Amino acid sequence: MSKTYSDMLFSGEYNGEVSPSYGSPSPPASQAREESAISRINIGWVTTPFSITPNIDKNIVEYTSKLGSCHYNFICHPIGGTTRAFIKPSKNVVSAPIIDLPDLQLANHLWETYICGEISKWIDLDSDDEQFARFSEEELIRELNYVCYLGLRTAVITLKKRNSPKLARLINQWLWTKSVMFCFWIILPPLSEIEDVQEGDDAWSIWSDFRKLCSNFLGSKLQVVVTISSELDDEFTDPNLLERWMAEPLGAICVNSDSFTTGRGGTAILPEAHVEIMKKLWVNDSLRILVIQKNDLPNFNHSLKSEYADALRSAVRDVTYMRRKNASEKDGFLAATNINYYDVLQAPLQPLSDNLDSGVYNTFEQDPIKYRKYGEAVELALKDIGEHEEIPEFVVIYLLGAGRGPLATAILEAEKRYNDAHKGKKLKVKLYVVEKNPNAIVTLRFINQKAWKNRATIIESDMRSLPQKFEELSLEKPDIIVSELLGSFGDNELSPECLDGVTQILKPTTISIPQKYTSYAAPIMSLYMHQQIKGTSLCYWNKGLAGHGRDPPVQEKDGTYTQIFPQTLDVARMDQIYVVYLRQYCRISETQPVFTFDHPNFKNLSNERSKMVTFEIDRRADLMGFAGYFDLILYKSVMLSIEPNTATPGMISWFPAVIPLRELFRVDEGDKVHFNIERKVDEQGVWYEWFVQIEKKNGEKIESERQNPNGESYFMRK
Repeated sequence: MSKTYSDMLFSGEYNGEVSPSYGSPSPPASQAREESAISRINIGWVTTPFSITPNIDKNIVEYTSKLGSCHYNFICHPIGGTTRAFIKPSKNVVSAPIIDLPDLQLANHLWETYICGEISKWIDLDSDDEQFARFSEEELIRELNYVCYLGLRTAVITLKKRNSPKLARLINQWLWTKSVMFCFWIILPPLSEIEDVQEGDDAWSIWSDFRKLCSNFLGSKLQVVVTISSELDDEFTDPNLLERWMAEPLGAICVNSDSFTTGRGGTAILPEAHVEIMKKLWVNDSLRILVIQKNDLPNFNHSLKSEYADALRSAVRDVTYMRRKNASEKDGFLAATNINYYDVLQAPLQPLSDNLDSGVYNTFEQDPIKYRKYGEAVELALKDIGEHEEIPEFVVIYLLGAGRGPLATAILEAEKRYNDAHKGKKLKVKLYVVEKNPNAIVTLRFINQKAWKNRATIIESDMRSLPQKFEELSLEKPDIIVSELLGSFGDNELSPECLDGVTQILKPTTISIPQKYTSYAAPIMSLYMHQQIKGTSLCYWNKGLAGHGRDPPVQEKDGTYTQIFPQTLDVARMDQIYVVYLRQYCRISETQPVFTFDHPNFKNLSNERSKMVTFEIDRRADLMGFAGYFDLILYKSVMLSIEPNTATPGMISWFPAVIPLRELFRVDEGDKVHFNIERKVDEQGVWYEWFVQIEKKNGEKIESERQNPNGESYFMRK
């Protein structure tokens, strides 16, 4: 259990440097590692003509039991039976054997658990022979209906052609109009086995085009299966191209038997290059593995099947453990909470217009790195003040937006460290703690009495009202102002507007901590994020909850309240900025700076901004939007950052921002994406408007719609 802010305060242990012991995942006990891997890592055997045994379709129990003894967890079996699946029908003969895979062989829950239904490979809806194409459609529907009848969780279809529009159309129709309980697995074989592949094509492009024809349907219902064979396609050996699969709904990895070689002990092993690919693709243990026998070897026996399964488990056995271990070290208390933060959409806070609750403050306070850095910045500022010829009687520090006071604690401890190190130039801090949240004021008064020994003067006020209260409260001008008002995109919690509100009470020499902050953006590919944003919805009982746009909810004639979305809810979802701890994504160009703000703003410069940021795309991808980051200079050399190239190790106070586009845009290596973004301000608040211009290498130009006009969907109230 991690220590809370109050635990550290009142135990006398909190010094701005305490790092709670969060605990990390324990490695599996060595004697149980194999048993654990067998149950945890699901490997399935694909039935092929090489693995048929007599009467196999009516002896599924025996067949699956034998494979279970070889360490397989499930099978991928023809849904219509092997006789039907492996015929080679002539295209002028439109008939096929009947479906012959009786359901009473297994209890219903066992079909669901142990069997994936594979669609007959001869079915070809996109055949040049129109009669055969129509026949194929009828037979595909017949087999999909049988998948439903058996209650299977997965229907497996192998793509045979570069373009399969009729197949995609039927799958799309089923996904949207049928109440199907199963997921479609679309297997992409090696490029050499796909018809009509064009120069420059790769498996990802074929899959991306196919899912687009399926309306980019939800990844829980439409997943891709990539195939690894003895000859690796280029996209699996190029790290940039391989990374794209991290942003796709990967259901399984298919490994051809010709990928294995013989190790020193005479057993089957997976080559190191293949092992590394498996590790990179292995996002978590919910992924599955399929093994396909590619040839009919006379010595192909159960022992060899077991060796395949063991080699595959050995390749990925510890990937999840190592990833969790690294996450535990990086994410601190987030890894210990057992709460899934990855890829979860969150709305940015609006602390200026809303009062935060105790739980939100508690989450903020779990990050010792941030407070240690703030303490270092204050100590460095005190050192500079202590170098003056005249040592001031007091160093007046204003903490603006104190929350529950962790920065006040950091300030007082910085004073102590400075005085311990500079006994001949001791400084006395006079601390004013400013907070507008009346609920947090209760906490601040309590802590001031119990922990700070009444060192702080608590002021309940919006910091922008301080100039009006200056004489009334006999306040002194600050030597240092300290604030932590930043959002994931830097200025998106209105730090510039807040700090400008106190400019007139500052000295010409007042030090602001932070001094400067810059937002950054990078184009990203993430089908999952695109689907998540599109899929957000409001139930009837939540229709009156305030949205994030400019307009408030209105009361209807029946007394209920409704949030109005001028551009419809579907558009409003895509025209907002989100906060997301990104995992299923990849950046497709380097980050670039966007907006910069310096403090104090003595020149009273406008906080409106406009910027066009140009990115050169480094691989073929589907652009879904931009990840937003920031860095800040607290004071001189002391900085904090969530920008990937300079990120502060161990800091978890801010997740990246996600700035979505309304639609996915296909981009290629060398294309230029111009990200146009404006920060606009009026009397009520602040908002961003954005759009992209894509400059293709062939000269084609594409421009997206301007998003969030007039702050209709995302508006930050002053």
